Amino acid sequence: MHCDDKRTLSVLKENIINYFNELKEEDFDNKIILKKFNDSITEYNECKLSI
Repeated sequence: MHCDDKRTLSVLKENIINYFNELKEEDFDNKIILKKFNDSITEYNECKLSI
């Protein structure tokens, strides 16, 4: 795994965690954050599979 790949995965993972925490604060009732959370997970998985 290339260093940039690790960095990208790390940033994506951090985004997922941040969106999850925001969702918890919103009682999982914010559709915009939920969409961003879902998109981040999808992007993370796609990136991980491409490595």
